Amino acid sequence: MELRIAVVVSLLLGVILVLIILYQQNLKKKERTIRRLSKELQKYSKQLKDNEVLMAQNNESIQELQMQLSTQKASEQEAQWSLILQLEEQNRQLSLANQDLQQQIEAHWQQLKSVPLKTPHLQELTTEMLRLKEREEALTEQLISTHPLVAELRSKPRFLQPADFVRIATLVNEIYPHFTERLTEAFPNLTELDQQLCILIKLGFSVSQIAVFMAVSPASVSQQKSRMKKRIQALEPELFTDGKTLDEWLNEW
Repeated sequence: MELRIAVVVSLLLGVILVLIILYQQNLKKKERTIRRLSKELQKYSKQLKDNEVLMAQNNESIQELQMQLSTQKASEQEAQWSLILQLEEQNRQLSLANQDLQQQIEAHWQQLKSVPLKTPHLQELTTEMLRLKEREEALTEQLISTHPLVAELRSKPRFLQPADFVRIATLVNEIYPHFTERLTEAFPNLTELDQQLCILIKLGFSVSQIAVFMAVSPASVSQQKSRMKKRIQALEPELFTDGKTLDEWLNEW
């Protein structure tokens, strides 16, 4: 009997030992995964910050060049405008690069969250992710506000010509890749006026400003927004059930 008990105890201890070894191996594997993902996250974050710094410097240069235009001769302005356009194009490319980096960061972050291991480092990464989100939003707004047509419309709202809408749509699709295309594919029942309204809302223009752009009353803009919201809900009834407004939904689209 004692021998049997000893054998059973030995077997149990062996099983426990194997489970401990397997657990330790699994834990080490998770730690290696976290280290690898954390290292890549830090690399992407550094590149994102470097791009942000360069974009901010370019924006300062653009503002200085625009201020100098008023004091220059017509012959000198052409070269000045060329330089401004080059800086704007570089910022556009940097913005696209940052969007790709942000997607990489979010993909890695999702992988990190799927690893059921709580560490102080993971908490630090959570904080860093929130900071990156805030910086991305701030830089996007800066990129939009420094666009010549947007800056003009915000300071002196006026009726928008078809060519103006083309420029604005191009800007939106560059900053938010394929925005209008994605909107049309998801909601083919939206009218051309709906599309224009979505673009203006996405750029952060107010109802009163949009009313001037379209030569209608603010009440008419609000009514158009309400009709558009119903058309969107006709295809996706679950939208806006959480109390989210049309503007909030478009900002996240």
